[in-house]
Amino acid sequence: MKIEDTLERAVTSVTAQNVPSSASLIDRAYAHLRAAILSGQLEPGSKLRIREMCSTFDVGPTPVREALSRLVSQGLVATQSHKGFYIPELSQKEFQDIVEQRRLLESATVRTAVEKGDAQWRDRVLDAYHALQEIERTWQASRRDFWNEWEEANRVFHMTLVEGAGSSWASRFLHMLHDQCTRYRAAMRRAGFISEGVQDDHTQLITAVRTGDGALAEQTIKAHIDRLPALCMPS
Repeated sequence: MKIEDTLERAVTSVTAQNVPSSASLIDRAYAHLRAAILSGQLEPGSKLRIREMCSTFDVGPTPVREALSRLVSQGLVATQSHKGFYIPELSQKEFQDIVEQRRLLESATVRTAVEKGDAQWRDRVLDAYHALQEIERTWQASRRDFWNEWEEANRVFHMTLVEGAGSSWASRFLHMLHDQCTRYRAAMRRAGFISEGVQDDHTQLITAVRTGDGALAEQTIKAHIDRLPALCMPS
């Protein structure tokens, strides 16, 4: 499939997610490209030609280059002088590193969040959890694949959890690590609904949030992230 067709689908997908009409041309190009990468529509190794993207997004080369530069800084796009912009390849070694770093940082951050988070934060976590549950219920009752919606709700849940720690740097790094996990997960062939173990982990995390049990939160997050290799990479 041509990259133009892939980007056209990404434009439709992002539009459906209600990107604000007031967003800058750079922000809109960034949102379209990021969605195509994280959903697996743009496959690892794919070249990103600026002329094609300008045509698809109906913008000039400057916003496209700015969007690509932002994605390069986040590790979602790579660039070389002789190759231009492209989607990075996947590797078992890199993914193991991503999982290890996420396990270390997210487990410590979530423990801190649970132990120091206030009532408003707990309410936001519960709202994010209920939104995730609603998508899961809809998915189970429908013939349509709600994977992309679930991925976004899952991200919101996890990122809301870590916000309670009050560390902007931890949130920033975890945002990048979650993106990479999503990219690897999208490359796997999925069949059916998400595993029950993932849902059970989320429920256990909510128990930790409600009781202020930081040790339980840390233990649960570690077990949760340990599931990733089986979900994201072939054995």
